[in-house]
Amino acid sequence: MKSVRIFSHGGADVLTPIDLELPPPSKEQVRVKIELAGVNFIDVYHRRGQYPLHLSDGTGSGIGIEGIGRTPDGHRIFWLNALGSYAQEINLFAKDITALPKTSLANEEILPLLCQGLTAHYLVDSAFRVEQGQWALVTAAAGGVGLLLTQLLKIRGANVIALASTSKRAVLAKEHGADLAGTYRELEELTAKATGGAGVDVVFDSVGKDYFDICLSSLTSSGMYVLYGAASGPVPPFDLMRLNSKSLAIRRPTLATYTATEAERIRRLTDLITLAEGKLLRYPRTKIFSLSEVKSAHQLIESRSYTGKIGIDPWKI
Repeated sequence: MKSVRIFSHGGADVLTPIDLELPPPSKEQVRVKIELAGVNFIDVYHRRGQYPLHLSDGTGSGIGIEGIGRTPDGHRIFWLNALGSYAQEINLFAKDITALPKTSLANEEILPLLCQGLTAHYLVDSAFRVEQGQWALVTAAAGGVGLLLTQLLKIRGANVIALASTSKRAVLAKEHGADLAGTYRELEELTAKATGGAGVDVVFDSVGKDYFDICLSSLTSSGMYVLYGAASGPVPPFDLMRLNSKSLAIRRPTLATYTATEAERIRRLTDLITLAEGKLLRYPRTKIFSLSEVKSAHQLIESRSYTGKIGIDPWKI
């Protein structure tokens, strides 16, 4: 079969498409034919070595963690955390396989609802269960998670301030339902305008270090800071007494925590599929690359110029 492996950490050039003989699955595994693999920023971190992969034995490592495929008996399934998903086939542990809910959506329409959509879902449903009329501040609002998160917040009756890196991307967030949208330098102005100076009830932040302090100061009394990513780098250690003046709280959630069981994965994805089929969620269709184009796929996600999902079709010529 064809697969992508890396033999050293580094830039996109270390991504190497090869022919590989996949060993037989163990008793706990199932051989799956991959139909579409997702490209996520964690793949870039793996490739760069920020989250190092085991490469010391010279055989390299597979890359990619998310995908949609079929089991030998023809069932459509998905997975969220199986290294080696940039390939035509993969051996998956049965516990990591989840049946896809019945849907009319094509694979390229489902893929954005997996890691990206499920992240947006757990943020508003569990990490901070938003209520009607609350104000939420969303960073990276024009990204794949950000656009879905903004829409889910509006569906639940929240008011949304969307922040993006450029005015053009802020307009995109506004077109997807944000009440106010702008660039990061407009954060204080937008928050004051929206809340009369009181501050927002919750911040959903995936940027991290660069805007942590100003986002923290935007919270109202008893507000919650939900930090679910670190695109600009990790937030440095800080004195918890900084939370004391307004009784603030910080949560650092992960997708794995909120998709730990099959039942939870199915519940969340079913919610998202229902909304997408009902045209209540809008998002760009997946931009698809072949295995031989994997370097271009990584360059695109690193450029942050594309707001939709990026996928790898391992059977595309």
